[in-house]
Amino acid sequence: MTTTSVSKNNAAMLRQFQRDPVVFYRAMLGCELFDKQQEIVRSVAQNRRTAVVGANSTGKDFTTGRLILWWLNCHYPSKVVLTGPTHRQVQDIVWREARSAYRQRRGPLSGLMYDRDARYELGDEWFGLGFATNDAGNLQGFHSPHLMVIVTEAHGFTQNMMDAVKRLNPERLVLTGNPLALGGEFYDAFHGSRELYDCVTISAYDTPNLQEARTVIPGMVTREDIAERAEEWGEDSPMFRASVLAEFPDNLDNAIVNLQAANDAVLRQLEPIGRAILGVDVARFGEDATVFYRRQGPVARKAGRFQGKDTMRIVGEIQRLLAVDTDIDTVVVDDTGVGGGVTDRLREIGTPGIRIVAFTGGGRARDHRDYFNATSEAWLAMGRAFREGRVDILEDKPLIAQITTRKYSIQSDRTIRLEGKEAMKARGGKSPDEGDALSMTYSPMVLVGDGSILTVPNQRRQQRVGEIAGAARRLR
Repeated sequence: MTTTSVSKNNAAMLRQFQRDPVVFYRAMLGCELFDKQQEIVRSVAQNRRTAVVGANSTGKDFTTGRLILWWLNCHYPSKVVLTGPTHRQVQDIVWREARSAYRQRRGPLSGLMYDRDARYELGDEWFGLGFATNDAGNLQGFHSPHLMVIVTEAHGFTQNMMDAVKRLNPERLVLTGNPLALGGEFYDAFHGSRELYDCVTISAYDTPNLQEARTVIPGMVTREDIAERAEEWGEDSPMFRASVLAEFPDNLDNAIVNLQAANDAVLRQLEPIGRAILGVDVARFGEDATVFYRRQGPVARKAGRFQGKDTMRIVGEIQRLLAVDTDIDTVVVDDTGVGGGVTDRLREIGTPGIRIVAFTGGGRARDHRDYFNATSEAWLAMGRAFREGRVDILEDKPLIAQITTRKYSIQSDRTIRLEGKEAMKARGGKSPDEGDALSMTYSPMVLVGDGSILTVPNQRRQQRVGEIAGAARRLR
């Protein structure tokens, strides 16, 4: 076989498809692309390396999945490797777009698209496949005169994996992702290595739904989505800038956790260690919510969020959780204000084998020479865990928004003080309910026995002196 599957007898049509994938998408796949999607596919046709950073729900995966069909059907012999850090993104999202496009094709496409495996075969040396990996050895041996490699969620792909991809010397390298990393190949593609990549940025405001102020493409981001995110995170938050504006946010030097560390915790998969601890941030009525966060060693998961429930109902929810989750042996409750009623009732009821800890955030820190109060100490301990790679969370966007926007300062007595809730709200942020619940599980006053919490402050005195000095330098 000496030609491609698209057009064995029409060389002019083939050249047109190779030169302008937009025509292929329209003629063979029956889909129209909006401006930014056209920019992506034409960049891939014309440039050796293309990097695409986009806001959430802006059509990157739709476009990328169909690139697989275009490349394989318009180049012979050819191969496509789709890879990335997570199985869900590679096989369940991007490859599913390729499979859907193949099934709904308008023109004649050759080859076999597998129903379950992420594989599309047109010949022995003419195929595409997708797989997630964190082993550079899995990215060896893919060679072809026309090789295209697509890295999805490129912001989460480690540099050694990127180096393995580049060692394949692909004819086309396509990186797609979100602006959630402040280093590595994907970040550098838009910054220090920009001369090596043709870069495309898709903001939510670049999409048809926003530009026409109506739902042109179902499932794509809408004005209502953006309004909700602005209300939830604040328009100045790193989460809003990354998820809506597709901007790489400058980290707040005095933020508890930077956005990259938070996103790394989402991608990370760690094993639970020891007994579990439940942090309970209590709200009664109003805009604030009561949040349960469960942590077992490095693995933290939100275990409940309740709006408008009274304290006795909250006690009932805690009891129900303890009845089914036998790994929890400690419950830490924000004892300030209405939370005191929850603490008192839990102690009155009594639960065998469960320790109830009343946490007073405004009270004295265990290491009071370094921290203004107990809340400041707990949040900074949580921040260290994120920075040191000791946290595994799900994609909890309220939590990420809170920990990446809440700030701290150095007092005149050199203690670290966490920004107050009212000051945070005044900057457009929301009540840090998730962050408060999770941070309490890191409080040095709460002894869980898994080695992940500081219990003797003077053991880390020298490290803390350096940390305070570093924070002071960043604040200058």
